[in-house]
Amino acid sequence: MSKAYPVCQDKQTQVMAEGQPSKVQKMLEKLQILDNEVEQNQSLDRILNYLTSADNEETVEEAIETAAEGGMLDDLYSILTNTKGETQSKVIQILAELAKVEALRVPCVNLGFVPILLPILESEDIAIATQACRTLGNICFENDEGRNAVDSFDGMAKLLSLLKSKIKSEEEGADRLRTIACGFLLNLTNTHESLQERALEEGVLDMLEQYISYHLSDRSLCNMVLLTVSSFADSEVSRDRLVKSTLCNTIVNLLQSDNDGAHTDTILDMLINMSEWDEIKDLLAETNLSNHLIRIIQSKTGKLDTESQQTIKMASDLLVLLLTGDKSMEALFKNSEGPVFYEIVKWLDSDVDHLRLSGALAVGNFARNDDHCRKLVEEGVLDKLLSVLKNSDEEQITLRHAILSALRNLAIPVSNKQLLVQCGVLEAVMILTSSNVMAVIFKLLGVLRMLVDGQESVALQLGNNRDFLNKLVKWCECDEHAGVQGEASRMLTWLIKNGRSTELMRNIVREDGVLPLVTMVASEHIVMQNEALMALTLIASTILADAALQLKEAELAETIINLLGNPDVIPEILCNTLTLTKTVCEAATPPFSQLIPCGGLFMCSGSLSDMQKNLKDEIMNSGLTNIVKSLKEHKDEKVRESASKVLTVIEEMPLER
Repeated sequence: MSKAYPVCQDKQTQVMAEGQPSKVQKMLEKLQILDNEVEQNQSLDRILNYLTSADNEETVEEAIETAAEGGMLDDLYSILTNTKGETQSKVIQILAELAKVEALRVPCVNLGFVPILLPILESEDIAIATQACRTLGNICFENDEGRNAVDSFDGMAKLLSLLKSKIKSEEEGADRLRTIACGFLLNLTNTHESLQERALEEGVLDMLEQYISYHLSDRSLCNMVLLTVSSFADSEVSRDRLVKSTLCNTIVNLLQSDNDGAHTDTILDMLINMSEWDEIKDLLAETNLSNHLIRIIQSKTGKLDTESQQTIKMASDLLVLLLTGDKSMEALFKNSEGPVFYEIVKWLDSDVDHLRLSGALAVGNFARNDDHCRKLVEEGVLDKLLSVLKNSDEEQITLRHAILSALRNLAIPVSNKQLLVQCGVLEAVMILTSSNVMAVIFKLLGVLRMLVDGQESVALQLGNNRDFLNKLVKWCECDEHAGVQGEASRMLTWLIKNGRSTELMRNIVREDGVLPLVTMVASEHIVMQNEALMALTLIASTILADAALQLKEAELAETIINLLGNPDVIPEILCNTLTLTKTVCEAATPPFSQLIPCGGLFMCSGSLSDMQKNLKDEIMNSGLTNIVKSLKEHKDEKVRESASKVLTVIEEMPLER
């Protein structure tokens, strides 16, 4: 990309500088008047030396842009099309340098250099073919116009033919040509799906695999091949072909032969990108990759240099990524007896922060079915997780997040719940309720909800903790983190469902926990709607007198009417809403013993609270009867039955005095 330069001259000096030919342009002008080939080549050498000078890169780039504006590319085109041999080779070298400048790539295409350079790829002269590859590769770098031009002149076929012909070549310069040609392939196809697909159809993956197999000792070439494969791996069109090829296995084997670690980071980076696809994860899990990763991590552990730490991070990240696939996870778990499992358990005791984190993430990935969860607890993983959690601090957000995710998964099997509570998981995670990091609170609530599931004693312990309930209700109003808001609201419903305690429900009412439940009824998630409706039904049937004011202030009547009157609401939600309505109406109606006859009718003697009456009246006066009558004609039988029951309650409700 062209660089911006600071203005160091005053305005007058700038004006004088504008329009003056650059040093490159002066050299080209001098070149044009030379008739002697030797002198021409000497002049071209001076231009090349100037362009490739490392100590004046910015000046060169600026000079090139100025020279281009003065017609330099036209001059080079004229020389290129009228010379052969060494002179032509030097001109192509100059073009390769010029094409490094972003502003000159499209002009190179427009002037027609591409169709002139492509036939040179077929030259017997390796040196000039190499320079043509360099130039075309630079022209195509992040330049679709250049790529399309190469494509329109059948450049892909010419390039692949060149690459295939040089796989085993031992000619002088063939090693450099191979590397440059691979670089051209990379620049030509990178992010260009149609060209990638063309190359794939021509068997480019098999060819690149041969390049790795035959030239393991050529560090530059292998690195370029790996970058090219990585580019193809970023595209979906490559996925099926990668799965069907043996290239992945060859790349994994390269890790084993990479004794000096020259390609390790490149390979790891590429495999991380490829492992975003489950098919590739499954394929890699069947290779020796996991053993190589363990060996790499073990060889780098204890080294404090940045490069070693980065390699540890990449290798452990890749291993964790492999565990996110179902089949690959099973293949590596090996019934808790595989080397990966044993190594990951060790990571939880590591002094390396990232290994502890990776260990926690790996355990969470292993703990994705009940059988694994039970075995993980039996193997003592739980104690290690709790130890890491207790020794973590507020700033280790990602670590805490990972541990809590693992604990949540471990708490899902029914057989594990009591074990986790007995091992002190509840007390360990409750300490984190003081955290101000909502990402941690989100995962914390997930753990608690799993521990409460089906565990009345845990629900009662939490439901009688007024300090916790106070925080829980505040988290229900956490607008900054929708996940915390939803998880906290669900936690309220699970406490009510699993505790089924009058005092627990009253505690929730005392902490103003009714509003979040009513709000949750309007959730876009059906599961959350159902949970809220059932929790409210339990409250209404048990402690309506305590909750009536909050239910009214939370606009329960309006929420009920909106749901029942919405034609898009599914039958299940309609039935549960009707059940809540029936429960509220029944609970707000006095029993028969409190009614007195009056003129053939029964009238209430007045034992209900005013708020219960107000809540019932608000529901009745909102058009409920007509809506429920319409639901008696609903296409779903269960909805019709529920509507009939509500109507029966309404019709039997006495007049109040």
